[in-house]
Amino acid sequence: MNKTLTRALLARPVLLAAGTAASALVNPSLLPGPLLVWIGGIFGGSSLAVFALWWSRAAQGFSRHAVVVSAAIGLLGWTVLAVLTGGLESPFVAAIFLEIALAVVTMGPVGVLGVAGSGVSLLVLIETLAEFVHGWQLLLVESLFILAIGGLAAAMSVRRRSGDAALVTQRRELGQRLESLQRELEDERVISRVGENVARLAHGLKNAVHSLRGFVSLIEPQLGVGSGKNAAMAGLHAAIDDLEKLARLTLVENRTGTDAHGVAEIRDFSRVAAVAAVVEEARRELTAASPEVSWTIREANRSADLVVGLSRTMLLELLVILMRNGVEAMDGRGRGTVEYGRFGERCWLTVTDEGKGMDTEQLSRIFHPGYTTKTEGSGFGLFLARRIVEDHGGTLDFTVGESRGAVVRVELPLCSLEGAT
Repeated sequence: MNKTLTRALLARPVLLAAGTAASALVNPSLLPGPLLVWIGGIFGGSSLAVFALWWSRAAQGFSRHAVVVSAAIGLLGWTVLAVLTGGLESPFVAAIFLEIALAVVTMGPVGVLGVAGSGVSLLVLIETLAEFVHGWQLLLVESLFILAIGGLAAAMSVRRRSGDAALVTQRRELGQRLESLQRELEDERVISRVGENVARLAHGLKNAVHSLRGFVSLIEPQLGVGSGKNAAMAGLHAAIDDLEKLARLTLVENRTGTDAHGVAEIRDFSRVAAVAAVVEEARRELTAASPEVSWTIREANRSADLVVGLSRTMLLELLVILMRNGVEAMDGRGRGTVEYGRFGERCWLTVTDEGKGMDTEQLSRIFHPGYTTKTEGSGFGLFLARRIVEDHGGTLDFTVGESRGAVVRVELPLCSLEGAT
């Protein structure tokens, strides 16, 4: 609730009550009798009732107009007190300036000008009731003064509203920035935990490799000589060598910190990749792994020579993640589409599937690390895909298809052909 507006609406009945009591000092003849009590009760009580209704929101339709009604009650109350204490020469005429000041903090510029204009009309009424005993000169001076103050107050109200609007915009932008920073912090925490787990896994893998080598060295002399046996042992040695290379590579990356996110080459800007070649390679890989899913490749706007600023390995990993996600959404059977083209100085690429799609809640959480809609999913595929794209200056959006399925759109900055792999 607006504290300034609350204080302004509450101040009016208090000031009216105080002004009613003080009017007896200006005109002692008012003291005998119940007149002042009635005036205080009518105007002070009405103003207080308006504040109570606004505060409690008891009357929704009325509460929106409470500011205007309260100002009208205040102006009428001060007018009555001015009539009873000397007309235009009454000190309560100055209370019109008080109402203008309250209007600055409770109304817009139109409301402020309305209060000032109403004040001038009430001055004319006061002087009319007094049969113009003070002359036109005093009425003219006071009216011009009120209009001048009203104009200045309206200008102040405009500036106040502009400042309030700027503060609201800044608050909204800061809120969005804070939300973004919180998401990035949570992502970093998750990646940090994943990195520690990867390091432990690599250590365990390295130890397992040493054990495998020991067992192989014990088994190999007992197998004898034979072409089939020799080929099997050669394949086993090659597999063990691959596991050892993977373990060493992972341990080096975690030790040197070349990859802050646990993903190889995620910040390697020195290499670029030709989109068409990598898309075809990803199609072959996914077709071999899931032959019951057919992929259609579409090239838009003569985009065969597009080159983006991340390595072939990283672009291939990104495409495989997105296309495999589509395969899993279609339960390993269906049709998918990969389309790419040029938009200004950026390359766009979409991966479309014919799966079940997602609802609004799932879409809002799809990039959260660890969140998955699949029974055996890890929840890190789309998360890592987004990190790869964003760390290379691009964007990744996930939307529901027009009829079914999902559409993932990636945009990446274009690079020159030099260094493409």
